[in-house]
Amino acid sequence: MKITVTRFDPSQDAAPYDQTFEVPHTDKMTALEALMYIYENEEPIAFDYACHGRSCGRCAMLVDDEPKLACITPIDDSDHTMAPLPGYPVLHDLIVDKTRRHLATSARYNRVRFDDMNRDEINQFDMANQEKVYSIEWCTRCGRCSSVCPAMEVNADYVGPMTMLATAYRHYDPYDQADRVVEAVRDGLYRCILCGQCTEICDSTEVDHLTYWNDLRAAAEERGLKPRYAK
Repeated sequence: MKITVTRFDPSQDAAPYDQTFEVPHTDKMTALEALMYIYENEEPIAFDYACHGRSCGRCAMLVDDEPKLACITPIDDSDHTMAPLPGYPVLHDLIVDKTRRHLATSARYNRVRFDDMNRDEINQFDMANQEKVYSIEWCTRCGRCSSVCPAMEVNADYVGPMTMLATAYRHYDPYDQADRVVEAVRDGLYRCILCGQCTEICDSTEVDHLTYWNDLRAAAEERGLKPRYAK
């Protein structure tokens, strides 16, 4: 089969270009395995991976024009294309720079405390939202949800679903003392059009983005925080 890879080295290439390789197909082959064959037998193309099992999110890319995790994406014995994930600066071939969004996301995942936690508070843990907390922990921060988000394309003040998940995570955390509802509204919660593409593209079926967004909106509207531009 033929695998066409989009190549680009910003340090020496004027523009991206495609290069096609012949790769022998094997039973139950994944896109990542095809790339590894090219790297080991044809040419050292640049791509990223670590876990081989949808845990790290590092191998996110376009496979046949769809955002996929290469490590769990099966490919048949036909021709395929592989390109970098859109919406991020390309560092080299299939590796993109997610630094800005990862930093924003990590900052919101930080638990905020204004005073020391005491034993009584720990023993009174509110289990009401534990399932939602645990479900968000399946997010690999691969960035595919943000790469397909139509709201991010037209609203520079919307942080996108990957980062908003972090805000929702701490919103459900009974030990977090920050105002995550205000944070979500500030970060563009109502810029989201609730299209559900983030959930549709995500391989972590445990993550239910729209449920979290609607919970945050309900909390915002209960406090009269719905922005004027929102319908």
